[in-house]
Amino acid sequence: MIRFGVTVLCIAFLSDIGRAQEAMLPHPLEPSDTSTPSATLNSLIDSCNELQQLVIDGAVVEERETEVLPTTERILDCLDLGALPTELRGTAGIQSALFLKEVLDRIDLPDDVDIPTAGPELDQAGTPFRWQIPGTRLAIASPEQRSRPNTFLFTPETVRRAAEFYRVAKRLPYRDTGRSVSPGLYDAYTAATKKQPTQSTDTSSPRGTLTLFLDSCNELYLLIQKQRYIKRADPEIQRLGQRIISCLDRSQLPDYSRDYYDAEAAVCLKEVLDRIPLPPAEQIPGIESVESIEGAETLFRWQVPRTQIAISKMQEGPRRGEFLFSAETVSRAPELYEKVRMHAYRSDEPAVSDGFYDFWLSSPGNPVVAALVEWMPKSFQRREFGMSIWQWISVLLMIPICLTLMLLFFRWGRCRGQRARGHSLPQYWLSFGFFVVAALIPIGFKYFVWEYLSVRGGAIYTVNFCSDLAFLFGILGLIVGVSSRAAETMVALPQVAPGSLDANLIRIIFRVLGIVAAVIVFLEGGRYLGFPLTTLIASAGIGGLAIALSAQGLVKGLFGTVAVLLDKPYGVGERIVVKGHDGFVEEIGLRSTKIRTLAGHLISIPNDQMADAEIENIARRELIRRSSELHIPIDTSRVQVEMAVDRIRALLENHEGMDPEHPPRVFFGDITPSAFTIEMIYWYGPPDLWAFKAFNEKVNLAIFEAFEKNGIQFSLPFRHSYWKQDDQQGPLEVVLETTPRRE
Repeated sequence: MIRFGVTVLCIAFLSDIGRAQEAMLPHPLEPSDTSTPSATLNSLIDSCNELQQLVIDGAVVEERETEVLPTTERILDCLDLGALPTELRGTAGIQSALFLKEVLDRIDLPDDVDIPTAGPELDQAGTPFRWQIPGTRLAIASPEQRSRPNTFLFTPETVRRAAEFYRVAKRLPYRDTGRSVSPGLYDAYTAATKKQPTQSTDTSSPRGTLTLFLDSCNELYLLIQKQRYIKRADPEIQRLGQRIISCLDRSQLPDYSRDYYDAEAAVCLKEVLDRIPLPPAEQIPGIESVESIEGAETLFRWQVPRTQIAISKMQEGPRRGEFLFSAETVSRAPELYEKVRMHAYRSDEPAVSDGFYDFWLSSPGNPVVAALVEWMPKSFQRREFGMSIWQWISVLLMIPICLTLMLLFFRWGRCRGQRARGHSLPQYWLSFGFFVVAALIPIGFKYFVWEYLSVRGGAIYTVNFCSDLAFLFGILGLIVGVSSRAAETMVALPQVAPGSLDANLIRIIFRVLGIVAAVIVFLEGGRYLGFPLTTLIASAGIGGLAIALSAQGLVKGLFGTVAVLLDKPYGVGERIVVKGHDGFVEEIGLRSTKIRTLAGHLISIPNDQMADAEIENIARRELIRRSSELHIPIDTSRVQVEMAVDRIRALLENHEGMDPEHPPRVFFGDITPSAFTIEMIYWYGPPDLWAFKAFNEKVNLAIFEAFEKNGIQFSLPFRHSYWKQDDQQGPLEVVLETTPRRE
């Protein structure tokens, strides 16, 4: 009974202690006390000490993020982060706070009674209140924006230079008196978060990029060491791979090898960095060195000391403003690795990945292949000319098999297509499937070599180049095959006679389109393979020059016909005006276009001239516009002029065929020596010429009637009379009149 009573008392006592400790802990939503400089200083120190305890307890992991978040928020409450981008305040802000805590733990701090416990937000001069820790450059002040009244925070300049202050004070011993310290907080927090680089680093500075790259490579190395093969379908491996590649500027890598070379470049860079001494994190430029307090850029490039490895700021593109390993560094990564591969690995922090490059070169990409490799004799794993013996055997066996299959499928497709053409359109299209399979064989070969055989280094670039080149020629064949089958499909329509000119024209057009598409694909494919576009164009031009010279007229007319049919500036039955001829299109032939003029004559114009000519398509106008000028005598009174304008406006208001977007316009336009001019403009739709003529007649008669009722006359034509003095010739009359407009 006594033991039971003692046990109950102990449990009650411990419960009271736990409740007391919980009562002492701040509420998760409670902010830090920043009402005075003294409160801000104590809040930062206490929150950092609390963070150290969380690190010791192992709470700084993704699963327990909610336990750490209130503490980190209270730490950030003590800093003026106005100079940092919003997305970096949770990373660079915490890092700066830890640097500040390391400095504060190494210097003598004044007692609370010596720290201002209250102060105005503005001093007598009207500037924000500022208190500086004695003997340091650390300052606490009221924010300049004063969005939070009665608040005092560590200044943006102090936050920006926190890493610099830590670098200076790092060699000092920790303080053993006064406020509590948290020895090694920065190193402990960094070690706890290195497996979650997205929480502790970024690419906004050289420090963030280098830390992200090293930590991600180490994590990937440990993961594939456990699996003994590179399982690319593993989401975790894909996530780490994407994170590593995101640190590289790949802009100078050829498209066809970009997805393969960047992996090799990353592994080579990691091997180089594992063999050279790296500066401490506080000596690597962080976000505080990238942007000054005013936001001006101060750093564009940082080079790893005593190396040719550079991290540069992207100046353009979607990743503008991020710091990445420079394009030159990425392209030279294998070369840099060859220079240091005989050097020993670094023995200090950060961690290294021993043998990462060799494992990446020879590790299989499939568990079945990995088991077969383990079963093979050790001599088959020896590397010769960039590949293991077992890889050489596999590749050399696959090449003749794939070439044989390609040739067989192309031959089957051609034979079946020739038999089916002109007899069975569905069978003709089905034969196209053999060409598709043949063109995809190089892609399957490349995938097998990369995913299953795990060929790396220079060998994979040769394999990829040859495979992509074979695939490119296969695509060119597919384009020609598609154009031929599409032409036969159009000719098979009931509206087209198989032997007619239209059928031949359709076949020619589709063949030309297929050739043009093949040329475009060839040029784009060559650029993808790394050939300069100018070189490809020059090569293609030399071959086509002889053909163009020998059949210049025919080719010119043919391309003119194709251009007209593709652009479709006019159609049969439409009224056009071209080269001074006004008439209706009767026929668009293989060589020329025939036009029936309004006078009844038939005009034939070559299609190459039609393709280059300026064509006015009257039939495709949306509205017909009338622009007329009415002249009334110069002695007409102002009242009558105003009445004439008003009467015309009233006649045209909401007139027949009016488009709301084009209302009629009537103005008293000009005063000439002989008459007053009234300008009248209106639009009529739909564009039916004869209905437009009838409406014009109604308008003219209505204006005539309105002028007669109001006593307004039309001005007579301006006329000069010249008289001769001799008797042989009578008076010469010259009448000035406007040229009639073409409808």
